[in-house]
Amino acid sequence: MTVTQVTDDLSDVLERLRWSVGAYRKETLRGGERRAVGGVGMRFHFVAQGGLDVRGATGKRLGAGDFLLLPRGGDHVLVARGETVVHTGDLDYASPVAAQVAAVMPDMLVACCFTTREPVVAALIEGMAGEACGERAGSRSVISQLANIVAAAAIRNWVESGCGSLPLLAVPLRDTDIARALEAIHDDPGSPWTVEALARVALASRSAFAKRFRDTVGDSPARYLARIRMEHAKRLLVERGSVAEVAVRLGYGSEAAFSRAFRRHAGVPPTQWRHVGDEPVKLPA
Repeated sequence: MTVTQVTDDLSDVLERLRWSVGAYRKETLRGGERRAVGGVGMRFHFVAQGGLDVRGATGKRLGAGDFLLLPRGGDHVLVARGETVVHTGDLDYASPVAAQVAAVMPDMLVACCFTTREPVVAALIEGMAGEACGERAGSRSVISQLANIVAAAAIRNWVESGCGSLPLLAVPLRDTDIARALEAIHDDPGSPWTVEALARVALASRSAFAKRFRDTVGDSPARYLARIRMEHAKRLLVERGSVAEVAVRLGYGSEAAFSRAFRRHAGVPPTQWRHVGDEPVKLPA
């Protein structure tokens, strides 16, 4: 794929992504202060100053200028490392394509040194904060427009850094039938999916679906499903689910079968992964 093709494909994806801001806040946390965040739905955190440890559904350390996008949200805790200024926004899908693209994203998308690669972003995010604090007419619309630019820049940064798969993001634009199958996998990775069952979701024959899936996604349905299950397994283990519970939730017939699959994927057994993970999340009642 040429540079021009990559640029055009990424432009096609970004032009069709539209979000609106459901809630937005800027706050300063003291060193060691914790902030519990819960719920589903797309959310972002931007560290303007200081540093954050993100614990729970995502285990990540963020520094000043880093941007974290959580396509499906999830319970987590922000822990400040020294005095920290953080911007947080909840995003709602404003287009069907945005929801489909979000469905094929990983649980977290990190743009490190975001403001170094995208210098204008810091000013845009501060603009969102100014609009949120003011009482000007149309502020909600302005915040959403700014958030769309920031999210698009983060996705571009993610793809350019080699962390994201542009062909996968472009699936909803290229093949809506395969996009439905991907969305089904992400919505319920523990379902006893077979190629035949996914082909029915895609309204295709088994053989045609398997070929279209590999051509579009770059992997077989079985291998893709296994990878998504392992991503969910890592999160569930960090949340302190038992190995047996995680195995059942993700559709494995036995704890031993799950443990073998996890070790092949992560290089360590699930019990070891759980012990080195972040501390469990405790959200307020």
